[in-house]
Amino acid sequence: MSLTVSDIIQIPALRTRLIGGAQGVDRPVRWAHVCELDDPAQWLGPGELLMSTGMGIPAGPQEQWRYVHRLQAAGLSGLMIGESMQAPEDLQGLQDAADALGFALLMTEYGVPFSSVTRAIVEATQQEEVERRQAITRLYESARMGIQGLGLEALLNRLEKDVKASLRLLDPHTLEPYLTGLPEVVAAQRSALQQRLKPSGNVPVVQRWRSGDDDVLLMLMPSRRPCVLVAQGENLPDYGLLHHMAAVLGIELERLQVERERHLRLTSELLDDLFQQRLSARQLTERLRVFGASPEHLRVAVMHNDGRELDELDDLLSRTEAKVLMRVQGDELLLLLWGEHSPRTVQVRLHTCLGLSNPLGHAERGLEALREARLALAHASAEQPLACYEQTETMAPWLAQSLEGAHQTFQRVLGSLLEYDQLQGTQLLRTLQVFLQQNRSWLIAAKVLHVHKQTLVYRIRRIEEITGRSLDHTEDVAILWFALRSAEVAGVHERIAAFKE
Repeated sequence: MSLTVSDIIQIPALRTRLIGGAQGVDRPVRWAHVCELDDPAQWLGPGELLMSTGMGIPAGPQEQWRYVHRLQAAGLSGLMIGESMQAPEDLQGLQDAADALGFALLMTEYGVPFSSVTRAIVEATQQEEVERRQAITRLYESARMGIQGLGLEALLNRLEKDVKASLRLLDPHTLEPYLTGLPEVVAAQRSALQQRLKPSGNVPVVQRWRSGDDDVLLMLMPSRRPCVLVAQGENLPDYGLLHHMAAVLGIELERLQVERERHLRLTSELLDDLFQQRLSARQLTERLRVFGASPEHLRVAVMHNDGRELDELDDLLSRTEAKVLMRVQGDELLLLLWGEHSPRTVQVRLHTCLGLSNPLGHAERGLEALREARLALAHASAEQPLACYEQTETMAPWLAQSLEGAHQTFQRVLGSLLEYDQLQGTQLLRTLQVFLQQNRSWLIAAKVLHVHKQTLVYRIRRIEEITGRSLDHTEDVAILWFALRSAEVAGVHERIAAFKE
């Protein structure tokens, strides 16, 4: 901690008293220098204490006011005058200016060498540097333990003791803790943080301000995932020490990011193997054990994905208690969930409908559970965004109520069209899907399919010939649409997607 003007006053050997500017006694003093020139502000800078016999102090009150104002503007810590030396007898202008500007004005007894003041500052600085080096040593000992797997929460607790301040790691957009389980920011600081993190213009890497009796510091962390550090304490360390601390945290955040990417890769591979039926019961159990799960408690879930990347979705769910493994496949998000509240948590956090299968039970049921989840998703709606397979009979009676029923519905209505596509290598089923999804808009559907409008017209007429249904008749349109929905839950939609250009 730096020496302050108040500390100098309290050193008995310096026999120094305050004669003006009491509001300035908390200013730090990093150096003390003698200068008898008319304008010492040209030669001294912020944090320096001016020592003078009084030779350069002007006699008139107005001149004394301007003299102090220049010292204040230059950021000096204060002015120390040798008593009974060469200062003017009347220092009232000097004192008035010091009181008005909050600039510390000191008087040192005659016979006290100015070198004693300088020596006291040097000794304090040396002690401060020793403490600073010890703090840096402690920081990097914490870094070593972090690399060995101490964990982010425990690392933050150690760093708080190292720098004697409370620390918070936050998402800059929501001000939620960076990870579940980390401490939240105090409510009184939220508005101040939101103001300083506004996206208007460039946000400084480090921002510091005073809040009550504490200093508060906001620092953008060097991490791939957005993160800010908030430090709060009565006397925060200097910027150099704080940057050392940020480097230690940065190492841990990078380690967590690498671990996260590995987790997502293993998760994606597991779900792919499960739904491609490449796993035995023993293999599934062993691979789930890594994630703390077991087949008996798992459910398969499906959601429509609006183009969000897997790491973005994982970022949203990482700040919840949901127990989930997931994989993006085309325009779907496939998930394995366990835990009583996980399905509802995921659905609410991702703000989209979710279809949930019956319990998985064993590896051989992977593909069947996926179809159950798709059937449940087909019954989900804005009024009931979380749909479970066992409840589908009461949710939407106009849709297929079983996987077998969905497959039969598709085969009766669109089986001939799928067979034609497979034999001729055409994309009529995909064309029908896009055309209905775009509300039978010729222009928009042609644009999505990347074909000319006349090509689309030809394809639609061919579809009508093969299916025996007219896309100009509401009843036929409804039948074709429900058949496509049945394709989704029966797994036929994957073969439709294979025809995408």
